[in-house]
Amino acid sequence: MSHHPSTRGQSIIEVVVALALIAAVVLGLVRVTITSINNAAFAHDQRLATQYAQEGIENVRKCKEENEVAFWNKSCPVLSPPTDTKFTRTIIYTVVEAQQKMDVLVEVTWSDSKGTHKSSLQTYLTKR
Repeated sequence: MSHHPSTRGQSIIEVVVALALIAAVVLGLVRVTITSINNAAFAHDQRLATQYAQEGIENVRKCKEENEVAFWNKSCPVLSPPTDTKFTRTIIYTVVEAQQKMDVLVEVTWSDSKGTHKSSLQTYLTKR
C-alpha cells in the first residue's frame, strides 16, 4: 500500500491546528484562574477593611459611652489595625452643632498591585 503525499500533509496540519486549539484553551483557563485568584484576594482584603472600619466605629461608640467629653473634643484614641497588615485606619470627626450630633467617618485604606483602595463606614452620634 502506498500513501498519497497529500494525506500525510493534512495529518500534520490537523495536528498543528489541534495543538493550537489546545494551547488557546489552556491559556484561556490560566487567565480565568489568575483573574479568579486576584478577585478572591481583593474580596478578602475588602472584607478585612470593612471589619477594621466597623471596629473603628465600635471604638468611637465605646469612647462616647465611657468619656463623652473626650468624644466631643475629638480625642478618642484611634485603634490601628494589626501592625502586621497593609491597612491604615483613619477616623474623621465632624461636629454638627445645630443638630447636636457628631458625624464619624472611618476610612480604611490599603494598596495592592491594582492601586490604592478604601472602605468607609459612617455614623452619626448625638448628645445625650
